[in-house]
Amino acid sequence: MKTEHLVMVLQNKLGSHVQASREKITNYGNGINRITLWISIDRESFHSAIAILKTMGRLHISTPMPYKEYEDRIELIYPFALKEEDTRFSEIMVIISVDIPKDDLKIRTITDIVPGALFMERETMEMVGVEIEDIPDPRRLFTGNYLPDGVYPLRIQKK
Repeated sequence: MKTEHLVMVLQNKLGSHVQASREKITNYGNGINRITLWISIDRESFHSAIAILKTMGRLHISTPMPYKEYEDRIELIYPFALKEEDTRFSEIMVIISVDIPKDDLKIRTITDIVPGALFMERETMEMVGVEIEDIPDPRRLFTGNYLPDGVYPLRIQKK
């Protein structure tokens, strides 16, 4: 599977909602390469982009979801592995990033497409304060009910 093809399919279906992409190939020797594709997409087309990727092969979450916090937004980073065929070392790491404005910290769940994202999205709600809309199980994972509303352990707190 070529990353150019993945990007072309997303751009053909989503147009300018695909904001940027880049590829990195890491050679581990013995003919083993890790291909990583980073794609930035806007929030409005994020759910559709994940659905499109799911049609292109076996898509699964590869690691816990990181994020970056900026003054005006939070960038959520969804790390996936996409396997198109049953050949050895054929997975492509696909890292999808999406910006969420701090004055509207909401994004639609992807658990209807990738059920394994549930715990990652629950942790993001609890620790970062992003509301995951339509999540099937919004319970807290780590903090119970002892944190006051508006306190998120992983967010930068202004004093």
